[in-house]
Amino acid sequence: MSYQTCHYCLEIKNDFSLRGKSRAKNGKFLCYHLCPSCTQKLIGINSFSDKEGRQFFINAVKENAQKFPIYVDE
Repeated sequence: MSYQTCHYCLEIKNDFSLRGKSRAKNGKFLCYHLCPSCTQKLIGINSFSDKEGRQFFINAVKENAQKFPIYVDE
């Protein structure tokens, strides 16, 4: 996986509208990023009426980030 890959759709992109990181078990930060299209999908999922759909989306991003890890020491 490239540093330019969206962690939801897995397409190579040049622009990301959402980036984040979470602490991994190894003490480093596991980075993830979403392209504008996938960011809009996430925003479009109403967390009150579709908690299951939102959780599925977030779990898919986390799973893809773990399969194709990009770590930073920050």
